[in-house]
Amino acid sequence: MASDAVTLIMNDHRIMEQLFERLEAAEGDLQVLLDECAARLTAHSHAEEQKVYPVLAELDEQARQDAHHGADEHHDAERLLHDLQRISPEGPDFFDRLENFIATVRRHVEHEETVLLPALRASLTLERLEEMGAAFQEVRAAELAVAGIRV
Repeated sequence: MASDAVTLIMNDHRIMEQLFERLEAAEGDLQVLLDECAARLTAHSHAEEQKVYPVLAELDEQARQDAHHGADEHHDAERLLHDLQRISPEGPDFFDRLENFIATVRRHVEHEETVLLPALRASLTLERLEEMGAAFQEVRAAELAVAGIRV
């Protein structure tokens, strides 16, 4: 299994997409799915902000701005998700809020995968990306463990 930062980040994105599909289909306990989304989003965001974005910010001015923008998008998504967790899945605006949250995350993922992650791959050696991947995974795993999710 590849362990470079870019691959690990993209793997997380695919896991979130699977959770989104289950939420959109109202498949299973929606509150449990939202809690898993919250744990995974928080762990992913913190790992990126601590171990990936600082390296990205060193590439150039545009990358620095993109890293700050990415962190802002994380915070927006987390706020939307926390608001969503506070309302009943049976409530009248639950699915509208869910759609807004998912759209926000998908826009962020698209930007990361088309702009930020390719910039990292193009600028860093595989060895450096693997070092970042190990650091990213360490933070992510610790955060998920607190939430009771084993990786």
